[in-house]
Amino acid sequence: MAKTYEVTPVSGPIQGTVRPPGSKSITNRALIVAALAQGTTHLTGVLDSQDTQVMIESLNRLGIRVDHDPNTCSIEVEGCGGKIPRKEASLWLENSGTSIRFLTALCAAGEGEFVLDGNARMQQRPIRDLVNSLKQLGVDVECK
Repeated sequence: MAKTYEVTPVSGPIQGTVRPPGSKSITNRALIVAALAQGTTHLTGVLDSQDTQVMIESLNRLGIRVDHDPNTCSIEVEGCGGKIPRKEASLWLENSGTSIRFLTALCAAGEGEFVLDGNARMQQRPIRDLVNSLKQLGVDVECK
């Protein structure tokens, strides 16, 4: 039989601090925004996950400096001001859905040739709508 617990209603406002665990989706969004910004961005409370590592490695390969300290759950990003420093890069994205989508759009803003790839599961992820939208905007992009 499951234990039961009595919850006593509070009589006034509750005060305190809540620090929820990081989110891979929010962390990757923040990394993209920081990468596009001009100057240095400090991110705290980030999630240390495989998806985060994939994004950090990819941004570094694009020439955007990203330093991650998993002990303090913080990341420092030296933004590129909207211009990707490298003219070519191959990015291995494992199975990170947020990374493939965000980095496809980011690379579309760059000048050069960028190859984004991933594992067998990644090959099954739907991305054609994003690619077609980028084509409509005049981006030379293909999805194999």
